[in-house]
Amino acid sequence: MNHQAAHDSQPDDSPATGEWSVWRQGDDGNRFVMAEGLSEAAARQMVAEFEARGHKQLYQASRMQY
Repeated sequence: MNHQAAHDSQPDDSPATGEWSVWRQGDDGNRFVMAEGLSEAAARQMVAEFEARGHKQLYQASRMQY
């Protein structure tokens, strides 16, 4: 999923250091930011670690919007 802002001149395939966040959505539907300012790799790794724990919550790595 690419949430790249239109004004961002960085190509889609280049690493975006510090532009990613990790979100959590509980079973009650509430969402909140768990971390931000991460590289894409770090955000995806964090999501993978939480998903591996078997929690019911949903985790998502997203490119931050400016």
